[in-house]
Amino acid sequence: MSQILALASAAFYGFADFSGGLASRSTPTWAVVAWSQILGVPILVLGLVVVDAPDVNRSDLVYGAIAGIIGLLGIAALYQALARGSMSVVSPLTGALVALIPVIVGLAIGEILTTRQWFGIMLAVVAVVLVSSSGETTKLDGAVLGLAFVAAVWFAAFFVILDRTSIDAGLWPLVLARSVSIPVAFTIAFASGVGRVPARNAIGVIAVAGVFDMAANIAILLALQSGPLGTGSVLSSLYPAFTVLAAVVVISEMPSRLQWIGVALALLAAVLLSV
Repeated sequence: MSQILALASAAFYGFADFSGGLASRSTPTWAVVAWSQILGVPILVLGLVVVDAPDVNRSDLVYGAIAGIIGLLGIAALYQALARGSMSVVSPLTGALVALIPVIVGLAIGEILTTRQWFGIMLAVVAVVLVSSSGETTKLDGAVLGLAFVAAVWFAAFFVILDRTSIDAGLWPLVLARSVSIPVAFTIAFASGVGRVPARNAIGVIAVAGVFDMAANIAILLALQSGPLGTGSVLSSLYPAFTVLAAVVVISEMPSRLQWIGVALALLAAVLLSV
């Protein structure tokens, strides 16, 4: 069951990222982030009714609050990257980096890597080079690469923190996450002068992003509570496949041939580095 939930989270995250990135092309990023956060709350309320929580302890709530801030920063960085670069290139790159970062940390503290993981590192490096190459239809500059890396750092930490919550806590860690992230997001949005309700043609796309993001958070939290971090993270890290699919179908993005190869290598690297 945990594998099904993790794979479902990948689909939800993929479509949420596409919607949020698309909205950020016409609406300031922090407006998109803030309003998507609050528009996803009804899904969480519905989840609280369905999912049992027999024993919620203080540490679960603290981890939830920390995850809320970390996830907020990750979403903001990713939406900026998706708005400024090709979605079908940025998303797989971020997914590969999410898988690569824990491996690098483990290597730094003396862990021994398997042959498969070394091969995954090699593929990830090649993928970064290929997806950042300038083609006739897409390009990826240093700023977008930086945003993708920052987003990956925050998302990797987000998964690790959620994994620390207990299965008896149900969805209450996400309640604390949103209780913290919503006021922080709106504070930043209003301080930036973009906190007002977005235009009518944008609010629908933002709502879609919020709904899918919350559905993804619920799915991955339940997956991590009931199954191993490695399995959950590898399946959830396949979310770029769904972002790429949406970008190609909905807005007809067409990366160059080399970038398509990079996309494929990034997805493969995420799998090799996470299992």
